[in-house]
Amino acid sequence: MARATKHLNTNALWADVGVRTLRRLGLTHVVISPGSRSTPLAHAFAESAGLHVTVALDERSAGFIALGLAKATGQPAALLCTSGTAAANYLPAVVEARLSATPLLVLTADRPPELRECHSGQTITQNGIYGAYPVWATEAAVPSTDLTLLRHWRQLLVDAWQRSQGPLAGPVHLNLPFRDPLAPSDAEKGFKPPVGLDLETFTAVPPCGIVRPTLTPASVASLLPKTDRGVIVVGPHAFEDRDESAAALRELSQLTGWPILADGAGTLRGDLAGDASLISGYDLILRDTKAAKTLRPQAAVFVGPLPTSKALRAWLKEGDITVIQLGRAGENTDPTHSRWSRLDGQLVPSGDKASSKSSAYGKAWQSAQKAAAKKLTRIVNVDWPFEGRVVSLLDEALGPDDRLFVGSSMPIRDVEWFYHPPGPGPEILTNRGANGIDGTVSTALGASLDGKRTVLLCGDLTFLHDSNALLSAYGHRGDLTVVVINNQGGGIFNHLAVAQSARFEQLWGTPQATDLGKLCAAHKVRHDLADGWNDLRRLLEVRGKGVRVIEFRTDREADAAWRKKSFR
Repeated sequence: MARATKHLNTNALWADVGVRTLRRLGLTHVVISPGSRSTPLAHAFAESAGLHVTVALDERSAGFIALGLAKATGQPAALLCTSGTAAANYLPAVVEARLSATPLLVLTADRPPELRECHSGQTITQNGIYGAYPVWATEAAVPSTDLTLLRHWRQLLVDAWQRSQGPLAGPVHLNLPFRDPLAPSDAEKGFKPPVGLDLETFTAVPPCGIVRPTLTPASVASLLPKTDRGVIVVGPHAFEDRDESAAALRELSQLTGWPILADGAGTLRGDLAGDASLISGYDLILRDTKAAKTLRPQAAVFVGPLPTSKALRAWLKEGDITVIQLGRAGENTDPTHSRWSRLDGQLVPSGDKASSKSSAYGKAWQSAQKAAAKKLTRIVNVDWPFEGRVVSLLDEALGPDDRLFVGSSMPIRDVEWFYHPPGPGPEILTNRGANGIDGTVSTALGASLDGKRTVLLCGDLTFLHDSNALLSAYGHRGDLTVVVINNQGGGIFNHLAVAQSARFEQLWGTPQATDLGKLCAAHKVRHDLADGWNDLRRLLEVRGKGVRVIEFRTDREADAAWRKKSFR
């Protein structure tokens, strides 16, 4: 016997069908930006048992919180807002989601068609608002009790859920028009649900599966040029399974004899620590003109997006080498414009033992790596507050069960240069799709909602740029520590040609004098000022639910001078 309906209006029924369907598909987290037009769905989400609901006042921050959740869980997070400019504020997060292949379900409530283009209030053109960045975008029908349209709604959500995950994962945008009444408590005159509609049965959709093609090291090796002078270049977040990826890349290196140049913003450096094939000091090595010429390859395998290093990218581009890219379906991640082709698929180990090849070229890389490691150790092991040393302390404080989120600008470069863990280290996340500093704190906040201890490393400008994330810190159920390297400005610009400009401080250095302690206090967020290395170590040991900020002050000019001297 069908259950009696509890709905008083069409929107309430429509929203209930939608939320039930999404829950059956596997939705576990939703981030809601408060507003009126989205009321039917917001209420239905909040009433859904077992669904984690986060409410974020600032829509830009909300978008990045959802992004962080999706990055951490690997599953789509839902994002809901009202009509008008609220939707526009999601754009930066949508851009990052697309460029980092992060699944995201963006739900924007809207006025019905008859209230558009007539100055009805809080109404903008929302269809197509995110341009080319969603992997799919469409508009749902206006809610109805018609069974055909309810089936359309159900299928639309299944389609959106699956499209967000592949073949190229990314954000999906559904624009959702609603007519009044919006509140579920408002009775709608003449409202009649379909006779005999049982929502449990109606929303029992089959599971969605994403079948990803796989590649074996042997199959990849068979397509590569027959040369010893090749490199395997592995960028950040190249694989879903870190153990599987480490084994597969080790096998490919053994089959080819090619060294593995692994980006710092990934787990491979720790997972392959001690392996002779691993080259983590390539940026320093390739800054030497003679070494760069001696080690120039004839071919390469690119796994995922390229690492951060400009020296590496310039070196790869010089030779017009043969490149095979392993990566996400339908995506070009080769900015060197080499003689390029792509193999779509996930590299998986075969389990077969491969005899390790050895060549003079490979030995030259190993020798260069040993020298680079010694020099990097000398650079970073100083007593004064050198920013690069913070990375080595994070390596000491975090283990394989933790997560490190790395901000853009200088922190990501410090990880590139100075992160060389002796063994398996933390999961590492970044917003390196678009490489912006916007939404960094919010993304880390969202990532920590999955329960894993998360540490964010960022600069002061990155922190201040997203200080509205602290609005969501109250009652935060995750464990997030934010390490802010405060050098009173934009440290990365000290390393660019504009540093010589008479207008440098005004236009690029952008000095700031914000009292971070008082800013945190205003949001009732714990703030600690680290007094030296031992104090920083002690503060990094603190764990528990909530948001904590550790401020570590440095001298921007002294730091830049040391790097210039050390890397010349």
